[in-house]
Amino acid sequence: MQQPCNDQQCLSILSLTQLVPLHSSDVVLVTTTASDGDAAMEEDETKRAWKAGRNEGEMSWGWKLMASILYILPWVDITEKSIYFTERFPAFAWMEFFTEPIEHWYNLHEFVPLIIFFGLYLGIVRNKQISHVARYHIMMGVMLDIVAMILIVTEENLPTGILWTPWSDLFYALTFWFIFLMIAYCMFFCFLGWYCEIPLISEGVYMQIEQAESMGG
Repeated sequence: MQQPCNDQQCLSILSLTQLVPLHSSDVVLVTTTASDGDAAMEEDETKRAWKAGRNEGEMSWGWKLMASILYILPWVDITEKSIYFTERFPAFAWMEFFTEPIEHWYNLHEFVPLIIFFGLYLGIVRNKQISHVARYHIMMGVMLDIVAMILIVTEENLPTGILWTPWSDLFYALTFWFIFLMIAYCMFFCFLGWYCEIPLISEGVYMQIEQAESMGG
């Protein structure tokens, strides 16, 4: 036969239980631990702290223009390595003219890309007073630039048996069109002031913005 609990045990059991009414005639007994409740409360407070003051407003034309200029940065990286593609397909050589005004300043020094990255991340991405969709497109331009650099590094480390074969031409063509279509897609939604979703890349952008906001700003 089960022994009745003493006063201290009964108080402990009552502190770990709460009543959740479903209907006027039904009551469900839900048991929770104090540690889980405290952890959930701390997590909610943390989220509210770094999300507080976030600007969810529309994207102004000034930020649309700035984001569209930043979308040219990955195009600058690709056009430097797409000389073989444009030589093979001269009809697309005109695309290189869009990057000439920015290419000179972007390649002025080897630390310029690093300075641009930290300037954008610390000065804009973590600033919650700026519209969230504007910061999203700013960070998307940075992420596309990282993807372009990864493709360039891959191209530079292709085996010799592939580098001077038709397979290398295929790689150049795919890289060229992949970055071009991604930039065109993102710029289209940028001028509309909407979010653009790209698998894997968009998740990385959201994570970077949340991490920057959690740092404060």
